[in-house]
Amino acid sequence: MNKELAATEVKALLEKIRTDYRENAKLHPRAFDIVEFEKRYLQILQMRGNITKFISEEVVFLEQLKSKYKELVAKKEAGKGETLNRIMDESLERLSKYSKIDFHPMAKAEIRYFYGAMVDFAEIELPVLLNIFKGTIEFSQIQDSIVQIERIGVTRRGVPSLRAQEAIKNFLDANGNTVMIEKVSQNLLKDGCFALKNLATSIHELVSKNRVNPELIIRINEKDFPKASANFNGRKFGESLDRVTERCIGIIQDFRMNALLGMDN
Repeated sequence: MNKELAATEVKALLEKIRTDYRENAKLHPRAFDIVEFEKRYLQILQMRGNITKFISEEVVFLEQLKSKYKELVAKKEAGKGETLNRIMDESLERLSKYSKIDFHPMAKAEIRYFYGAMVDFAEIELPVLLNIFKGTIEFSQIQDSIVQIERIGVTRRGVPSLRAQEAIKNFLDANGNTVMIEKVSQNLLKDGCFALKNLATSIHELVSKNRVNPELIIRINEKDFPKASANFNGRKFGESLDRVTERCIGIIQDFRMNALLGMDN
């Protein structure tokens, strides 16, 4: 779907998606959860995201889910011992490259991976940005995003980050209410990805306006930031900023937040 959909087309496709979820949920409700779809749709409306992009991704996701379901049913009937739960496991495969931090039992796997991704970003990519921009006029353009990312990803001596601590408190306050628990998780995911998007956008603007000398070399204190030093020391500013931007966009896409944030690519 490259062009924007008309309102009638959006309505028709949404009804088709909902019908598919309802029909397939009769056989396996855990895999075909229409409630989760409605939550994603509500979020895209609230954030005024790209509806065409959202529907396109949901159609592809649903078709893949149906295909996997059919494959597993066939394997089960053939006695190969596959289980339908693998459908849900496969949806997390794309996240396995990130650290998985079990900061609370109520946090679902996706949020544990996301928290791990943000902690790694704070340890590896953030020191690069501080090295390049700290003490410059340009730092003000990325400061708000950095503060938000630090609140989510910066841990001290094994203590969870500020946002993780807030999430833990909210999980406990939810007292088992699955709707509230899901809201806490989605807010953490949404806020983190929103900060990453703003950061990537600001970096792009600064580079395109030649506000950064791309030939200067990264020098990060190895003792203070060992992971950042190992990954970036000796690299040029321009190359390093490209890598940071790619990391921001990669996290957003891997956690399927690009449509919600209005990112077409």
